[in-house]
Amino acid sequence: MENSIPTTKYSNVRPDWAFFLYFAGMFCLFTHTYIQLFLQIFIIAYSVIKRVDVTGSTFRIKTNALKNIGFFILWFGLLTLLFFLSTKFWAYSHLAGSRTMIGLIKSSAVGIAMFLYIDSANKALSVMQSLAYATLIMGIAALITTPTSQYFQAGDDGFGVALGQQRNGIGAIAAGMSVVSVYLRRYTDFRYGNYMSVFFVLLTIITGSRGSIVQLLILFVLIVIIDKDLFRMMTKLIIFVIAAVIIILMFRNIPILYENIWLRFEDMFATLTGERIEDASTKGREFYKEIAFNMFLEKPFLGWGLDGFTCYLRDNPYYKGYYIEAVYSHCNFSELMANLGIAGLLVWYIPTFSILIKSFKYRKYHPLMKIMFFYLLSMVILDYARIPWSAHPSLYQYYISFLTIIFLTNEAKKNKAQQTAVS
Repeated sequence: MENSIPTTKYSNVRPDWAFFLYFAGMFCLFTHTYIQLFLQIFIIAYSVIKRVDVTGSTFRIKTNALKNIGFFILWFGLLTLLFFLSTKFWAYSHLAGSRTMIGLIKSSAVGIAMFLYIDSANKALSVMQSLAYATLIMGIAALITTPTSQYFQAGDDGFGVALGQQRNGIGAIAAGMSVVSVYLRRYTDFRYGNYMSVFFVLLTIITGSRGSIVQLLILFVLIVIIDKDLFRMMTKLIIFVIAAVIIILMFRNIPILYENIWLRFEDMFATLTGERIEDASTKGREFYKEIAFNMFLEKPFLGWGLDGFTCYLRDNPYYKGYYIEAVYSHCNFSELMANLGIAGLLVWYIPTFSILIKSFKYRKYHPLMKIMFFYLLSMVILDYARIPWSAHPSLYQYYISFLTIIFLTNEAKKNKAQQTAVS
């Protein structure tokens, strides 16, 4: 009786083209402030018009949308409020040219609009399709606008910079979409999902983002090993091993892949194990985590405020004899613990883990829930190397995965109740 929800239930779900235009515009024209603002006003207005009932003189928001907006406010809205209050009362310093606060406010406004508009599993999957198509456009645009000599590269001329993005952000969304696209093809009207999945895998590799490649690996491993059917699991495992061997041989024997991916992973592991310091980036990120933890110990409850970690590094640039660049910590929990202390960690992770646990709990009662659990789990694991609330592509993934899981859970509960009644 597991997954007794018909697999054809979402067969007519298609992309929401308003959200596609919004995502694609934000991804490809991010450096154009006025276009950004226009797109944000557009999607907020669209969401309000589509999802608010105005009957006579009565202004009414649908009940389920109101409940989800409440969840959003207690999660991202409260995080934004904490950062804002810190600027007034306890922030360590001010970072010149910082756009962190305005970015959080804009993300909150778009988030409320998204949580207002998406009022069913169908709508959530429709917006997910839109995100996938927008990621395809962003990937193609990044490939075209980045010189081939800068593929796999970071920095001012690195992959995707011409779009106002950077390789880690593009890789983060491409890795997730590589797996989600297959399931959208299976359960919704997403005709080119399998082909897009192949493109997203290649795009993830071309970005050269190690974190994104690791996320890709985590997703495929989860899909392979968590299967009750032993024969099916063994078949997938054999295919996975063969594919892994082929990929490793490619990474070892194709010069561009060897220099930009294999050696970087090799140097990263050597640095992490303490064998030798071969990767300044990895060593620097480990220092960031250590510094953030020390800052947390000094101010454990509310932290050092907005941009506190970066401001602290600006004023204290040396650590263990090394010069440390004043940037963000490249790690969600270290950034939150340094800037907002225990309060920030609780505000972000209690809602996140509540949704994650919900997706795990109902994974057997809905055909799409297991992949959503894998998808969100892979993003949470990669919090070790990302700050999702500071980047639009990563944040939209959280918004949509949360909403999809919420509405799939509602359907899964009914499915579970029916199964219990029958038994």
